[in-house]
Amino acid sequence: MSILKALPRDFHFGVATSAYQIEGHNENSDWWRWENTPGKIKNGDTSLVATDSWAHLDEDIANLKWLGVDFYRFSVEWAKIEPQEGRFDEAMIDRYVAEIERLKAAGIEPMITLYHFTFPGWVAEKGGWDWNGLPKAFERFTEKVVSQIGPRVRMWITLNEPMTIIAAGYLSDVFPPGKNDLRSIGAPMTHMVQAHALAYHAIHRLLDSDGFRPEVGLAHHLRNFDAFHRLNPLDRYAARKFDQIFNWAIPNALSSGVLLVKLPFLIRTRAWIPEAIGTQDFFGLNYYSRDRVQVRPFSHEPIERRTTPGAPVQDLGWEIYPDGMRRMLDRIQVIFPGMPIWITENGIADRTDEKRTGFIRDHLAIVDQEIQNGAPIRGYAYWTLNDNFEWAEGYSAQFGLFSLEPGTLKRIPRPSAFDYRALIESVRK
Repeated sequence: MSILKALPRDFHFGVATSAYQIEGHNENSDWWRWENTPGKIKNGDTSLVATDSWAHLDEDIANLKWLGVDFYRFSVEWAKIEPQEGRFDEAMIDRYVAEIERLKAAGIEPMITLYHFTFPGWVAEKGGWDWNGLPKAFERFTEKVVSQIGPRVRMWITLNEPMTIIAAGYLSDVFPPGKNDLRSIGAPMTHMVQAHALAYHAIHRLLDSDGFRPEVGLAHHLRNFDAFHRLNPLDRYAARKFDQIFNWAIPNALSSGVLLVKLPFLIRTRAWIPEAIGTQDFFGLNYYSRDRVQVRPFSHEPIERRTTPGAPVQDLGWEIYPDGMRRMLDRIQVIFPGMPIWITENGIADRTDEKRTGFIRDHLAIVDQEIQNGAPIRGYAYWTLNDNFEWAEGYSAQFGLFSLEPGTLKRIPRPSAFDYRALIESVRK
């Protein structure tokens, strides 16, 4: 019997991936240049082969079908589709079309992400998210992809985790462009909202018809930011500012049309983007963890993000905190009442696979309880199908339900894959 009482039989289960992390052979990307810079990637790993997903497509689709998932979230790679400005590679688009057709033939619906952290090299050379022409270039790319793929796809995500790009690429040097300058975040955040809005309208303009209406959203990475010392006013203030900017600045802009980023004496950005109003058909939630924020004014790191002492952690040191998903789901429903919610990512780096099953069950139990309380949650995607190239962590962080056999890259199901399969079966009965 299922431990999940409220999930309907037609609740959507899936897994999520991204093109750059699984496909390999993407030497035209800004990330390829970044990862080939010494010291940027753990152990000097590269994505040259990654999981070689196109060569193993039949195996991966068979595994998706075996798991029992009914949707698969994956991204298309801009650097492969538009390798030079204005020149599109039709053969690459055809490969994605063929993948979609094979998924649908297996009874698995695609959920397409248009941007998942990577640019073509020519976009990076123009400044990436700092480039004023970026929103229009992204709109043109979106129009090309959507016009070729057409009504085969109902679910679309424009951007994945824009604030992760800001935090890792503009407030540190973990991701390109590696600016590490708080004052630099206003322009890229503005362009992200503009790009999303233009893509949203392009998708609906091209695909809306009497018998078909796509659903378009954005995958937001929301984290709980709590004061390390609850009675310390500096810790509480810093946690509140992290929450306001990282979690809610962009979602609020998609509702009000106003992007507001404000830190006294450091930055103030206020951009009026009316085309962004109402550009979410659903709220995509990527949820992993929480941070305890501590202010140490005389330290070399005056604001530190820490874990709760004694709390369980996964392999990357992130706190395992399922109740944080409940907190985020509750806040989404207050800010965006009635809006459908998709859990577009939720996963754990767990090389030994000792914690993964419990992690999935605990988070789905939260989803189950929220649905009992009336939350409009439509689906859940585990991150990720196979161990893959995890950005700055290389191959050291293993999130996959399947591990990869060295040399052959044969997919090997972990015990948690069997457990996820059984859980899905229990809901379907």
